[in-house]
Amino acid sequence: MNQRTRLLSLVTDFCQERGSRTFTLQELNQTYQSFQCINIGGKTPQATVRRLLQELRNNKSLSFLEQRGAYSLRNIEILDNEVEDSCLDLISKTPNLEKKEYIVEVYARNRGWVKQAKEVLGCDCLYPQCKNRFLKEDNTPYIEVHHIIPLYQGGDDGIWNLSVVCAHHHKMAHYANAKTRLLIESLLLKETECRI
Repeated sequence: MNQRTRLLSLVTDFCQERGSRTFTLQELNQTYQSFQCINIGGKTPQATVRRLLQELRNNKSLSFLEQRGAYSLRNIEILDNEVEDSCLDLISKTPNLEKKEYIVEVYARNRGWVKQAKEVLGCDCLYPQCKNRFLKEDNTPYIEVHHIIPLYQGGDDGIWNLSVVCAHHHKMAHYANAKTRLLIESLLLKETECRI
């Protein structure tokens, strides 16, 4: 069995164990730090794994989701205990265009907290006096869940650090100037604390 086949087997087992076909390179590295279990050693095992992941993408065993910085397993219809993955629709609609790969670290968040945030905080934007609202195709309100203090800045992945905001205010919370971002952070922390 060659290295690419062994890596695909390892990735499949990894996804089966987690019940999710989407994973990041960081998650794979955390679980299989040295990759000795598939006989990838030498001075640059990480570079070899990245090359093998690219080969698995080329033969359509994996997809790379640029928007999420994640890989998704394509060679299995259904995983054991698979949970619904928001990437599945994106994968099926991804055209076979020329692809570029970027290695991006992303912070995985607990989907249970997202659900609880919507249940506890509601479906209206917490930004004061915001009326931005629309219904999705299934007639449920569209709302986004936002980490008030981002995970990469040490924020917690918990209800006390989550808010529900419209898409406009979500983008502002991430991309507005520093003064506006701090104002939004303060408003959302206060509003979330009042509601929980």
